Amino acid sequence: MTDKKSITIKIRVDSQTHAEIQSRADRYTDGNLSAFVRCATLKYEEQPITDHDNPRMFALIKSAIKLIERTGTNTNQVAKHINEQQKMSPYSLRAADLLPFGQFCEDTDKIRQMLTYLYKMIVKKLNDVSGGGFPGARYNEKKIADGVATLMAMENVSEALRHNVETLHRFGLDASAEVERYLKENSKTYGNTKTTRFQFHVSASVKGRAMSPEELTDFARELMEGMGYARQPYFVYAHHDTGNNHVHILSTRIKPNGYAISDHQDRRRLNECANRILAPDISKDIERIFGYDYETEGQFANIVKAHGYKIEKSLDDYRLFKCGGNAGNIAISDILNRITKNSPKRKDRATQLRAIIRKYKSEIADGKCQSVDNVKVSKGKKRKPVKAKQNTDIRKILDNHGKPLSEENCQRIQTLIDVLKTKFGIDISFQKDKDGRVRGYSIIDHAEKIAFDGSKVIKLSELIDFAIKPQRKPSPLDVYRDLFTVEVGKDGKGNYMLINVKDGSTYRKPISQRQYAWYNGVKDDEREDVGLTIAATMFSEEILTEYLMRHPIYNHQERIKGMAVVKHRNGNYCLRVVLTDGYIPLIDLTPEEEAKFRSLHTDEQARQDFLLSIAMLHLTRKDAEAVKDRIKQNTQSKAGVRILPSRPQDYSPEISQVFTLNLANALSSLNVSSGSSGYKREHEVGNRSRYDDIDDRQSGTRLTM
Repeated sequence: MTDKKSITIKIRVDSQTHAEIQSRADRYTDGNLSAFVRCATLKYEEQPITDHDNPRMFALIKSAIKLIERTGTNTNQVAKHINEQQKMSPYSLRAADLLPFGQFCEDTDKIRQMLTYLYKMIVKKLNDVSGGGFPGARYNEKKIADGVATLMAMENVSEALRHNVETLHRFGLDASAEVERYLKENSKTYGNTKTTRFQFHVSASVKGRAMSPEELTDFARELMEGMGYARQPYFVYAHHDTGNNHVHILSTRIKPNGYAISDHQDRRRLNECANRILAPDISKDIERIFGYDYETEGQFANIVKAHGYKIEKSLDDYRLFKCGGNAGNIAISDILNRITKNSPKRKDRATQLRAIIRKYKSEIADGKCQSVDNVKVSKGKKRKPVKAKQNTDIRKILDNHGKPLSEENCQRIQTLIDVLKTKFGIDISFQKDKDGRVRGYSIIDHAEKIAFDGSKVIKLSELIDFAIKPQRKPSPLDVYRDLFTVEVGKDGKGNYMLINVKDGSTYRKPISQRQYAWYNGVKDDEREDVGLTIAATMFSEEILTEYLMRHPIYNHQERIKGMAVVKHRNGNYCLRVVLTDGYIPLIDLTPEEEAKFRSLHTDEQARQDFLLSIAMLHLTRKDAEAVKDRIKQNTQSKAGVRILPSRPQDYSPEISQVFTLNLANALSSLNVSSGSSGYKREHEVGNRSRYDDIDDRQSGTRLTM
């Protein structure tokens, strides 16, 4: 006898989902909704996640469940005992009868820690991007342009692309077009796959763990290897626009043979990789902690706390706690044996930190620097900024008059803490006395791995003082004053402008009647600025070349593999340069250069040096042209015009000012960075985009695609 359909299963759906299900039922089961749901459910082939897929996660879940059951049972027993006692004697309740609840609170705290840790291990996959595009390039490059991200690694890419991207980044310019074009060129399918989803874009964050951009980059490499992307071209971006350390990884799913890398069960695979790579390993954490430079036992304790551990000091060692359990011990003798004193690195870094703190204190006081707030986004609703939770210790600080800080100053200090954390990887924590008042603070510099007593960098009284001090505001045009002087004149040929570069070079070009009138029509004290503005548009390529020769980004000599002078069919000579990446540019020689080359026939070394100087100048000019083109694009966008004038002489004053500002910012950014780490660059917190919720949702160990 066949079993009748006697069991009813009820589910709730919204109107849109119901309409979609009914529409599919109309197509596949002639409108029979029950038959469609049965068929769709029974044909579901997704593999369930077993205990073996993530044994550590399930072990924690089982432990939490047992603890919850035990706590619930014990709470019921005690409550029952108290209730019965109250029935017999309503006024007999004693304080000792409530003591068991203290243990329940401890158990509840352990449960909370376990569940929090599990939450940090969530892996989430966002909707895939169809169409074969790579919007992740524009998103990450915009973050770099805003000064809140750093390109940490370019793996398996050509030297030509690496050079172009690094050049644009050193000038503070967006390289999204180059990155996207390269990924598209390396995503040819040759008809081997029908997929339209080429982009592989992952965001990984680690909350509660002090990891430098370099460590996060190593994590990204391990993740890409685990996911089968180790040989694919990919880019690793470190973002520091939120309170969480995280990286974005951008790559292509299309292999060189034209086939796509399978994205089957990406959620499970990402989960497994993240758990394996980021699993708590006390030995690695201790090794990382001992890699910091510290002078006192207290500084060491602050470093341990910054890595997400709770500590308890005993007679001979420190006990470390994490996720509600004992994570290990560190002997006090080992701590004392690794103390460093009078490190020159420490002194230099303290000076740098002092300058950074004072700079951002001034900008916060002027209202120029805002804290990076989290953004809460609900489906179908507008973005709502959510203020980060303020450090409660700030309200326990007293000012120089012994009074609590004002609400405005508390918010300024919190903003300073947020900016130092997100932009430079600097943790600030306050120390309280027995009365609960803040008497000092500490600094943990994760970028350079150094711990400081705050007073050794900047006094607490100065740290909390945001009084605005009048000072001269620098002009973006100052960068040009260090390079050249301007002369404007008129002769028989017309109006002209002359720039005299500080190294002795002189350049002359004609200017329009409008530019000539603009220069002579302003006040005497404004004339120099107008001249510099016009010169920046007229001689942009010359200025950039001069700047790059004075402050080279690269040693182009290392790129040159070979050189030779060859003759064209037209009889002119040119220099053929072979570069290490395979590119072979041909450089036409001027009659003067050709004559000088011939005159050096007796000295082969002098010949080679002469050709080398020509080649290096050519390569530098190519870099200058690339930067100038990108500045033109930015100017066109910011000025709100479709095209720019073909000749600099035709630039309007409005467009000239925008172009000059963009060029000045590019030149200024060249000397800001002292290394590859974005933590050493002082950028403004940029404007937020509609994509920033990707960063803001990073909470704990979460991977998003």
